[in-house]
Amino acid sequence: MEIYKPGMAYIGKILTLSEIPEADFILRADVVCGKGGKWSGVVRKDISEGDRVVVFLPDSIVPKDNPELSFMEKNNWRVRPMRLRGCPSEVLIMPIKVMGIEGEIGVDVTDLLKVMKYEKEIPASLSGLMKGNFPVFIPKTDEPNFQIVPELRQALIGCECCITTKYDGSSQTFYHYNGQLGGCSRNWELQDTQSAAVWAIAKQFNLIEELPRFGNIALQWEVVGPKIQGNPLKLSKIEPRLFDIWNIDNQQYLGRDVLVEFAELIGMPYVTGMRIIYQDFTDDELCKMAEGLYGESGRQREGIVIRPITEMRIEGQRLSFKVLNLLYKEN
Repeated sequence: MEIYKPGMAYIGKILTLSEIPEADFILRADVVCGKGGKWSGVVRKDISEGDRVVVFLPDSIVPKDNPELSFMEKNNWRVRPMRLRGCPSEVLIMPIKVMGIEGEIGVDVTDLLKVMKYEKEIPASLSGLMKGNFPVFIPKTDEPNFQIVPELRQALIGCECCITTKYDGSSQTFYHYNGQLGGCSRNWELQDTQSAAVWAIAKQFNLIEELPRFGNIALQWEVVGPKIQGNPLKLSKIEPRLFDIWNIDNQQYLGRDVLVEFAELIGMPYVTGMRIIYQDFTDDELCKMAEGLYGESGRQREGIVIRPITEMRIEGQRLSFKVLNLLYKEN
């Protein structure tokens, strides 16, 4: 599914270029895009340091009518992070001249180039009847990529953090608010019907009876299993992985220890994690940390999420970001 979202393509500048072993025609490039972040990718050898380029961020759907981008048809026009000859290719980098535009570094050209964003389809096994818009008193689930939040990375240095597995499934939210219960997909609130998996999971874990005891809160989980994103965990049935608890009254997330205690109390699976003291990790170190398998399935995981054990904010922004596994391949 394609949706419009600003911030999917920027004008950037090549900072550094370096050779890639056994590669005759491409180089590794580090590129900066102002508020669009700092990324690594590969470019042809006819690009020089200091050149302006157009940078298409992960999950962007590039323009289909530009012959210079025809090679992207084999990828369904979608930019996907990966490794090429062992080199990180997080974004698509194109010379600005072939895109037919001009502008200063950091300019958002998403609208100018008619770039769209790829969003995963909700599997039929999870869909339900729409009841209304997603509740305004609960934040939607959307972790920023680490490349665009250098201030968050800096703020975490020296803090005790948890690195949790990022599961490739479908996001769901279930809440209790002033006597009302609600179940939601990523973007919509859903009716309590047999086809709505969020309600089925809520009933499985007795949330309809138990959640009101804890006041006005929302649980957010990733649902994984058969017929969902290729089932990389190789599960035999649909299961949730709880990753957030939102206090609606205080408008803040609860910390990692509270989440684990709550999940174990109600018997709900939650995202697995490892505690570390966060250091000033390089981009390459973070990318290596994201690599790993989903337990015993033998499949590479989608990535990791890093956040402090105790919830923290700077200038109103939550200290939390994701690192995608460049070895992960969707089915």
